[in-house]
Amino acid sequence: DLESAHFWKWTDFLSYLQFLLLFTVAASCITYPLSDQPVFVELLGFLAVFFEALLGAPQFYRNLKNRSTDGMSIAMVAMWTSGDIFKTSYFIVRSAPVQFWLCGLLQVGIDLAIFGQVYLYSAKPPPL
Repeated sequence: DLESAHFWKWTDFLSYLQFLLLFTVAASCITYPLSDQPVFVELLGFLAVFFEALLGAPQFYRNLKNRSTDGMSIAMVAMWTSGDIFKTSYFIVRSAPVQFWLCGLLQVGIDLAIFGQVYLYSAKPPPL
């Protein structure tokens, strides 16, 4: 189950737990000795907020590929957006490091792009 073709397609819960254990041990073995290196800590922090900022990207891509937002919860995206706006505003007001509010703005931008897709695809008749 650790083959790349089956990466997120777990056949059973035990395989998932084995992956999590392997990932945790590997990440710990890398992070612990480098935890006193400022460049590593900053890079790790940036990657964490950057990947979190991209959480809406798969939904955007799916909508783009299907040229439809059918089956997508608009209320869910509205909640994402309100949370992302609040979080980004908090980062800006509290003078958080630049990577936090830049990634927050990216996240809000993706959310607004998804809302743009809702408007765009609802204005056109579905493709035949």
